[in-house]
Amino acid sequence: MKKLSTAVLLPVITASVLTLFSVNSLAAGGQPPQAPPSFSQMDTNGDGVLTKDEVKGPLADDFDRFDADHSGSLTEEELPAPPSH
Repeated sequence: MKKLSTAVLLPVITASVLTLFSVNSLAAGGQPPQAPPSFSQMDTNGDGVLTKDEVKGPLADDFDRFDADHSGSLTEEELPAPPSH
């Protein structure tokens, strides 16, 4: 009886795990997470600082919080460290 339970449970567990991976892959668009752009990639005019019109996403949303000296621009030192995965 114990062998029957293992024989039934193993394929069910395997199928469940594979389904979860497939769903997660589809939710992520099938693409691995991309690294955030570098400071120089965001600094489109090459002036060494980032202004509100040069940033997007969460950085733009929290721009004023990161602008420690309230200069209206962000230096590389004012940026938070990118998230690690």
